[in-house]
Amino acid sequence: MKHKENRVNYKEIGIFILVLLAIIFILLRVIPTNFRYGILIAVGISMIVMPMTKKKIVDHDERNYQIDLQSKAFAFNILEMVFGLFLLSFSIMHVTFIALVLTLTAYLIIKIVNLLAFSYYHKNN
Repeated sequence: MKHKENRVNYKEIGIFILVLLAIIFILLRVIPTNFRYGILIAVGISMIVMPMTKKKIVDHDERNYQIDLQSKAFAFNILEMVFGLFLLSFSIMHVTFIALVLTLTAYLIIKIVNLLAFSYYHKNN
């Protein structure tokens, strides 16, 4: 007898795929053509890079976890600088206002999450 939580609910997966396709088709009508290519390039690059970053820690010791955390912290610091440079270069190049606002929104989301995580870990540790 199989447990209910191990079963795949194909109805929910089908509904999710249909909703996702509807959202994609609506966005293809709304988003300008040049911006669509940028989104496709970003999704393609993320599909290539994400499996590379999903590494497994072979030895479960503290040294490997510390190295992993330090590498993530370094990457986050570089990410902050890259976003700042993107915002500066976008404003100099007179990029459309939508692209500038989306980049600024992504940068602010990253900074807010950083502050919230710092506050949470500072209180709990």
